[in-house]
Amino acid sequence: MPRAKRAPPAPPSAGQLPPPNPRWKSLERAAAAFKGFRPASEVLKVVRAVPTRFVQFDHGTRVGGFPVERYTLVHGPSNHGKTIWTLGLAGDFLERDHYVLHIDAERTTPITWVDAILGPVARHPNFFALRPDSYEETIAEVRRFLNTLRELREKGRTPEDTCGLIVVDSLRKLIPRGLLDEILAAEQDPDEVTAGKDRRAQLQAKMNAAWVDELTPLLEKAQAGMAAIAREYQDTNASDQARKAGKDYKVGGGGSTYFEASLVVRVERAGWIEVGEGKSRRVYGERLRALIRKTKVGGKDDRDVPTYFHVSNGNLVPAGFDRARDVLELARRLGVVELNGAWYSHGDERVGQGENASVVNLTNSPEWLARIEVETRARFRLDASRNHDPATGEVFE
Repeated sequence: MPRAKRAPPAPPSAGQLPPPNPRWKSLERAAAAFKGFRPASEVLKVVRAVPTRFVQFDHGTRVGGFPVERYTLVHGPSNHGKTIWTLGLAGDFLERDHYVLHIDAERTTPITWVDAILGPVARHPNFFALRPDSYEETIAEVRRFLNTLRELREKGRTPEDTCGLIVVDSLRKLIPRGLLDEILAAEQDPDEVTAGKDRRAQLQAKMNAAWVDELTPLLEKAQAGMAAIAREYQDTNASDQARKAGKDYKVGGGGSTYFEASLVVRVERAGWIEVGEGKSRRVYGERLRALIRKTKVGGKDDRDVPTYFHVSNGNLVPAGFDRARDVLELARRLGVVELNGAWYSHGDERVGQGENASVVNLTNSPEWLARIEVETRARFRLDASRNHDPATGEVFE
């Protein structure tokens, strides 16, 4: 009589570890010979992340926020929201009393704009900025920032869970010392013009690769994350298929800036928040997409994971990040808020008639908005079923 097959053990539920295998007990004595090595469970850490105001991005990363102890590459078209997105991240770190170093290599970010975007937290004592004269100065100051953060924690002068964020805006503007003189000297000879220009790209790519290698252990030991903005270039050799898909561009800075990143995010304008047409058209702000193109911190639902955030121009709700619209959109997708006809409802309460009215009501009721956001974050899923609305079955981007 054939032996009955034993049913496989049920998989552990999310967040739980499987029970230890009984067979491992017999291996412990032999494994003791490797006492000089640490168990993998002690060395390989759980991804740590800082929750952000970008609730849809936090949902898309699958770790609930912006990951620290690693490097993130940010790119996108010019004037499409890269800087404001990274400033939003900075504000989220500062609100939790973490440390932030903003490297304004572009020299285009005025404090008045930062004040308007972030409010009082823009004057937080843990918020630092740097406008470097050279790439070498940037490397030295970032190293000093990370080592100082690590020393403060080791000496008990800052809480153990304190982390940091470094924003580089942008890699393109980090110029090695003496490079300009070298390029100008090469361009005196007409035959060397191309070589001189190529020299800049080659040297910057090599420095980017070396710097990322140095940052890998420094960021982990300092418990800090980095968001570095890279420039996009038009790819004149892009295929017709790439052009149709909107991928007719290249990311500058060398291959290492992309391949060594734990997270790659493309920030671009997805549209305008507006009502009416023609002379009656009224613009309330921008809808921006933070497209997760690569991740080493969590799984992905698709090749690219689109997440959205909104910025108000002040015509409907106060100027700045339109957090109520971000939360309302994701809450509806995850079934926390229901849409019946034109009415948005949260449980037995009506949020408002139409999206704009609902956004105004939630903006004016921060406690209500916070409750909806907490419920929405509680529904973050870790599997492929996250890409549809559980209430309606509607597939969303």
